[in-house]
Amino acid sequence: MAARTKIGRNDPCPCGSMKKYKKCCLRRERLDVPERIAPPAGPPPELIRQLQERDAAVREWTRRYGHVRPCISADFQGHKFLAAGSRLYWSNDGKPWIFVPDFLLAYIPGVFGKEWGDAELAKPEPERHPLVHWRVEAIRYMNAQPRQPDGSYVAPPSGPLAAYMAFAFNLFAIEDNSRLDDFLLERLKNKDQFQGARHEVFAEATCLRAGFSIEREDQGDRTRRHVEFTAKHKSTGQLISVEAKSRHRPGVLGRPGIPQPHEKLSIRFGGLLNDAIAKNPAHPLVVFVDTNLPFRAAERVLGRDLGPSEAHTVVHTATAKGWPTRGTIRPERGRVPVWKHPESISAITAPEFRKHNDPTRP
Repeated sequence: MAARTKIGRNDPCPCGSMKKYKKCCLRRERLDVPERIAPPAGPPPELIRQLQERDAAVREWTRRYGHVRPCISADFQGHKFLAAGSRLYWSNDGKPWIFVPDFLLAYIPGVFGKEWGDAELAKPEPERHPLVHWRVEAIRYMNAQPRQPDGSYVAPPSGPLAAYMAFAFNLFAIEDNSRLDDFLLERLKNKDQFQGARHEVFAEATCLRAGFSIEREDQGDRTRRHVEFTAKHKSTGQLISVEAKSRHRPGVLGRPGIPQPHEKLSIRFGGLLNDAIAKNPAHPLVVFVDTNLPFRAAERVLGRDLGPSEAHTVVHTATAKGWPTRGTIRPERGRVPVWKHPESISAITAPEFRKHNDPTRP
């Protein structure tokens, strides 16, 4: 057996390239040996820390506000800039936005316009738009609270403050998902149409925050009746038809008349549900029902001592289409609404018992 001749580094390369072995095949052979290749360096610890902080911030945002994208904001020359959909908002001089409520308080005037706001403020208080009333009362309430060392306020929200902030964030969520159109905005500005339009905003924002995409119905199509919109869950692909129904009451949310005592308020809303079912939607039907009840009237349905979580609970869920039960009306605590064809309903919610009707309860 012939022994392999050792090739010196300075010998001619046996490949015939006329180069020295050390400058030809020896170099390539060394590169082909895995153990001689330096392992790639890991990401810098600072980069790992920043990525972890960002992921934690996104998780916290989702926990608090749902599956809508976090605010896109930046600081520049003493101003806070924040994007909502295709529009850019920024803070005024001397009024920086430190917390989300700071932005929300300024957001509504930016959307509705200064001219509309000035016209409403010029009216006597009883004739003002409900949204303007909430804003004025919210500012009065905050200004009456003791300031913290950093200049902020800490206090349980009053009814008008909670109503204003909830509406402002819901509207922001819709605009940030490019869903805010002029037709909806004009209805919101109209005092007579505000209650119904506001509840539609609540329903749509709730679905967005729950991880759905929204497709509005063509309300101009007169060949059939339409639900408010169709929602598609981004993870599962589940389609649902969504209808928003709101109970009008005298003297509440811009309606004419004098508010009735809570013990005389009707807690029946079967007619609203029957109307929603009659639209014969293409997908499982989810009905958002704004009962428009103050706490004391709502307690006739759900029991005494309602807490903040119960005030926004699901009142009834039919399971005929496989949706899990989230809660039921208890007959011993009040009259149960009666409606036709309950098997057609996948879920019914009765949100916001308190925010605009009972400012005395935080």
